[in-house]
Amino acid sequence: MPASTPSRTSLPVADPALQMISEGICELLGFGISAINVVRGDELEVVAVHGFTSGLNARGRRQTAEEILGTRWALSDLRDNLSRGENWGSWRFVPQERVNLHEGSWVSTTNMIDAPDAWHPHDMLIAPILGDDGSIQGCLSVDMPVSGRRPDFTQRRVLNRFAKRAQRVVRGYLERERLYERAANLETAKEFLRDASSKLSLADVLDASHDALIRGLGADGIWMATKGPHNEMVVHATPGLDWDPDPALAALTSKNTSRYWAEGTYSILCRERLPGSEWGEQAVVANKFFETLGAESALVVPVGADHEWLGHIVLLRSPGRPTWTDAEGRLAMELGRDFGRIVLTANAYTQERDLAQQLAHADRERNRLIEAVARELRIPVNALGTSLNALAGEHTNTLPWIVQVETLTVRSAQIEGIVSDLLLLSRIRDPANAPGETTIEVSEMLDDVLDELDPDAAQKDIECVLTTPTGPAYVVGDPRELRAAFLHLAKNALTYSHRGSRVQVMLYSAGSEVTIIVADAGVGIAYEEQPEVFDPFYRGSNSALGGSRGAGLGLTLVEQITRRHHGLVELDSRPGEGTRVALTLPGVA
Repeated sequence: MPASTPSRTSLPVADPALQMISEGICELLGFGISAINVVRGDELEVVAVHGFTSGLNARGRRQTAEEILGTRWALSDLRDNLSRGENWGSWRFVPQERVNLHEGSWVSTTNMIDAPDAWHPHDMLIAPILGDDGSIQGCLSVDMPVSGRRPDFTQRRVLNRFAKRAQRVVRGYLERERLYERAANLETAKEFLRDASSKLSLADVLDASHDALIRGLGADGIWMATKGPHNEMVVHATPGLDWDPDPALAALTSKNTSRYWAEGTYSILCRERLPGSEWGEQAVVANKFFETLGAESALVVPVGADHEWLGHIVLLRSPGRPTWTDAEGRLAMELGRDFGRIVLTANAYTQERDLAQQLAHADRERNRLIEAVARELRIPVNALGTSLNALAGEHTNTLPWIVQVETLTVRSAQIEGIVSDLLLLSRIRDPANAPGETTIEVSEMLDDVLDELDPDAAQKDIECVLTTPTGPAYVVGDPRELRAAFLHLAKNALTYSHRGSRVQVMLYSAGSEVTIIVADAGVGIAYEEQPEVFDPFYRGSNSALGGSRGAGLGLTLVEQITRRHHGLVELDSRPGEGTRVALTLPGVA
């Protein structure tokens, strides 16, 4: 088993999600020790390890599994052994006669048996973890099979299924590490900004600059509009200047001042000379602007930095005050350039702050998702381990053996269902994945869904009735997503319905809308819990009737899929009486 032996002053702590994967490999797949390694430059670091025995390292010193955590070994040694191994799908098996026992090797010294397929202490079983570009990002490694034998074909299939899921978790761990690193870099950058005057938001910068511009240029009022951090226009005016920007005048001002910036010039406007100026096409509105603000003349200055136009400053003077001069205009141009750099810095700070907040939020969501997935998978994974252990002690095709196989099948299906729902949730949350646009006849899809659930309904003696009072109904959308939404609605109704009751599915088409209603007479949902039922992994306090509850993703998927299809979900539930969910989608003729 790969590992290495540098000296350390303290033992590191494994990531909980990775540690659970490592434990699962041992307990579910039947190995004495397992490790998860990730690439650090040209080395691999052991970031999670689980096992209850010890072995000898390359220097002959006995080492426990716990002591391996945090050690490193050469990436080149991994590549070398992978090239020597047999392809077992996601895994590479390196038999002892081909193994390159490198500096970081770890050799077990127990559980050896005398058999043709016995596991040799020098045997290696490694699953490389690859990035999207095919580069090695880490690996899973196992040693000391409990049986003492090399895995057979059936065990290899289980190993491959587990490796694929484990690899997704490890890649998520690495992505989370990158987010942490990026957030740390952002925090360092923000420390510099905190000590600068430009640390303020753009609105604060405009407020702070107001008095300086008034005093420096002798203006009676200022109207400023500059690009914000997300390219929106942020407007600031002297307190008391009540003016609702006219869209046409604002567009003309932006057009003219962007040209001023390119030409390095400005404009002096007087009320009596508006009609014949370049502002003539909006002279009436511009005159109203002067009148409303009580101004007689204006100095219009572009704001920018380098080659980028960022907005404009309109400096106002009241009647009786001197008209703006070219000297004041040139000075204002310098201020416009300085102010542009301040605006860019303020916007950069705001963007960095927002990005840091988004990263922090994404990290919290990722941690919450990992914790929830770990919680949901622990029960079926533990049950699989128990059944596998029990299966090993039973004779093939006996009743106890069949019972354990059935249990394994059910638990595997449960895990597959959770993973499928998670993949669908990830897909529909990705803005880059727009839903398909297939024309769907809804009644046919609903009929197909109820056919799929017919065995579950029959087991509980529940009658599922589909009624279409208004005949066929058509919507445009993604067939896979909409079918998943309908399936989860019907499954929920069956899960929480009493034996011998009825689940009604009704389809209505009225005007430009199609409505699907799923109603049951089951246990219902407590009133205080109803606002939370669409949250991911939320499961109410009411027990499922005659079946196990899901992972709490069903209504989340229903709500998000419906929203992606520009629809609406409405829930009406009465505790002890049942639940009615109405899903309304845009219809097509």
